[in-house]
Amino acid sequence: MSGSINIRTLAAGTSITLADGAVADITTNPADGVWLFARITAAADANRIGEEEMVFAQDVITVQEPP
Repeated sequence: MSGSINIRTLAAGTSITLADGAVADITTNPADGVWLFARITAAADANRIGEEEMVFAQDVITVQEPP
């Protein structure tokens, strides 16, 4: 990772890549700097796709800026 990500500033709808390679869209950000709630949109385990998960800040590897 080339820099830290301030997850407090990430809005709902932002797409993120997780440490395990999954891609998710943020559904809720409680802005506590520790957790996000996100819906998985791509993952090696197809059973995870569509699931909403709590995401720990350190698991966010990249943020895809909206077009």
